[in-house]
Amino acid sequence: MAVTKNITRYVCDRCGASAYLPDRDPRSSEWHPVQRVTSDGALMDLLLCSACHKNYRSLAVQQDGEYNRWMIPTAGDKEEQV
Repeated sequence: MAVTKNITRYVCDRCGASAYLPDRDPRSSEWHPVQRVTSDGALMDLLLCSACHKNYRSLAVQQDGEYNRWMIPTAGDKEEQV
């Protein structure tokens, strides 16, 4: 019976995909740690597979654009403050 030491199990926090990979395996680059701050300020640490990370990046780009547009003051903002 073969024994392999120093193996890490990767599990995607979104879809549940998993892989057991030996240390320094090049496939470990297919797993992406992500930190996200929720709307109430809580920090979440996630691990995503490549497919879910691709979807997450699309979502993050969209949300970044919405946030950047929101940061530009408009005339209506000043009326709301009065």
